[in-house]
Amino acid sequence: MRELFLVMNNTVKLFFRRKGNIILLISGIIIPLFFLLFTYGGSGQLRIGVVDKDKSLISADLINSLEKTDKFKVVFLKEDEINDKVSKGKVDSAIVIPQRFEEEILKGNPKDVEIVSIKGEETTLFLKSYLDRKINVLYNLSKASEGNKENFYKMYNLYKNSPFSLKTYIVEDIGKTAVATTRSLGFFIMFLMFSTFNISNFILVEKRDKTFYRIFASPLKPRTYLASNFLVNLILTVFQIAFILALITFILNLSFTKATFDVFLVLVSFGITSIGLSSMIVAFSPSTSYSNVLSTLIITPTCMLGGTFWPLYLMPKSFQKLSDFIPQKWAIDAIEKIQMGGSLSDVYMNIIILLAFALTFILLGIYKIKTSEKMGDFI
Repeated sequence: MRELFLVMNNTVKLFFRRKGNIILLISGIIIPLFFLLFTYGGSGQLRIGVVDKDKSLISADLINSLEKTDKFKVVFLKEDEINDKVSKGKVDSAIVIPQRFEEEILKGNPKDVEIVSIKGEETTLFLKSYLDRKINVLYNLSKASEGNKENFYKMYNLYKNSPFSLKTYIVEDIGKTAVATTRSLGFFIMFLMFSTFNISNFILVEKRDKTFYRIFASPLKPRTYLASNFLVNLILTVFQIAFILALITFILNLSFTKATFDVFLVLVSFGITSIGLSSMIVAFSPSTSYSNVLSTLIITPTCMLGGTFWPLYLMPKSFQKLSDFIPQKWAIDAIEKIQMGGSLSDVYMNIIILLAFALTFILLGIYKIKTSEKMGDFI
């Protein structure tokens, strides 16, 4: 046991001796938090791009009603600007009011208003509900007027000008918070993977520097050395996870709840998976330069395919199916379920899958180490 703690202490010293490791550790917490502040901060209004292809009284009134609410900020766009503005985040969503919108309403067959967004249903749900409610009123008026345009506008004007009482209630909008938190934790997951790799990579660094051979010339057993590397990696991983969750909770002014603990368990499970993957990369790498390249080629693309940077539904169907074989997908999926009100019982399968990934990676790494006959020189 004494040897284990001595080697662990040496690994910690080596980690913090390198400035690059400290910068990575800090960046892995600071950058996701900046993303959270940038996404969650602001006035709380949704910037809605509007394209009015109908140019009718009804469509103008619909846009005007959006402008009068404090939930939306209307930005008028051209149709060919929609994809660019939405993809670059200049607007949160865009709506397209189709041609003959007023005419079809008068016929009792209202056309749907198209909503364009890349932020998911959590962000557009209120907008869709608002539009559906307005269009439903117009549809009921058209039915009551029986297609008579004059009668329709008489009732429509009475509807617009009728006095009514309005009570306002402040409710918590968890949609934007959930999206921002999930994307921030997605960035954190990527940095966490690089951090766990750097600690596992000390094995190759010590081989390169010939320290590895001096260590094993002593009575120290190989499994003690490998266990110390794993435990240091796990301790630093748990610390990073606990620290960023505490900061996110503080920034969003939330209280520590069971959901926070559930997210913690999911991230720790993923952290173990990341350590297992890092150990496997090191085991299959003949040199430090090879392992650095291999880690980059594995971590960055799998984070993209696993949905850490953007929602999975934005990717082609074939890529979505491929993501089932990527651990990041199961971590993000579990976080999203918890953010939307799920409990640990709803994500236990995600945790089991993550730990299965971890076990597979660790066993492959152990197998490779045991079957290696030559260590060779390291670059």
